[in-house]
Amino acid sequence: NLAWGRLRNHVSDYQVNIGCNRADMNLDPRVHEDPEFYCLDPDVWDPNIEIPEKYRMPEEPGLVRIYHAVGNFKERTNEGNINIKTTHIILPTIQRLKKDGFPVREVFVSGVPNRDVRFIQVQCDIFVDMLTYGFFGANLREAMMLGKVGVCYLRPEWLKLIREEIPSYIDELPIVSATPETVYEVLADLVRNPEKRADIGRRSRAFALKWHSSGEAAARLAQIYSALMRGETDAPRPAKRR
Repeated sequence: NLAWGRLRNHVSDYQVNIGCNRADMNLDPRVHEDPEFYCLDPDVWDPNIEIPEKYRMPEEPGLVRIYHAVGNFKERTNEGNINIKTTHIILPTIQRLKKDGFPVREVFVSGVPNRDVRFIQVQCDIFVDMLTYGFFGANLREAMMLGKVGVCYLRPEWLKLIREEIPSYIDELPIVSATPETVYEVLADLVRNPEKRADIGRRSRAFALKWHSSGEAAARLAQIYSALMRGETDAPRPAKRR
């Protein structure tokens, strides 16, 4: 990894990242926080997409569906469902909520093509992902673009580093932070409060459109490329339109 990091830093003019650990080879002035590059097409991940019959779930008023997904689950998971996604914590927590009388159902997904998984996602209410890593990935970006609530662990040290470069990104971030110790209460609170879920969902869609949409990615790439072509080593981010 260190050899790769040295090569990467030697040949790159500008490195894009989001939520990266600033250590080792990431302690380089060419490493930048650019969330726009981790983007989605907002028309594909649309909260109002039509759901094909084969993916349609039965209507169950009052039921809260909690979504958890792991790509290549078998290859990435040890005995006991232990993986970086913390499946071994999330699924038992949902079972505990059910046992305690909460109207919840787990929706666990693996092996569904990306073009189809959105039809399952859009029917869920809360997305839960990595509770120990410290940041979020594609699952929760998709959740936000679909106007859903995302839950994961947000490492304070990383939030501080990102805030130094793009404070508004952290100030507006609607992800709900939880740890293995707090995730039960966090989920219970969200299940009890549909208005809270709706508010977070609205803010999540707006946030995703502003920071993680394909149009914003194209605009940011143009800024960075133009700056590099002018011989500049940095590409200051203009104020966002929204």
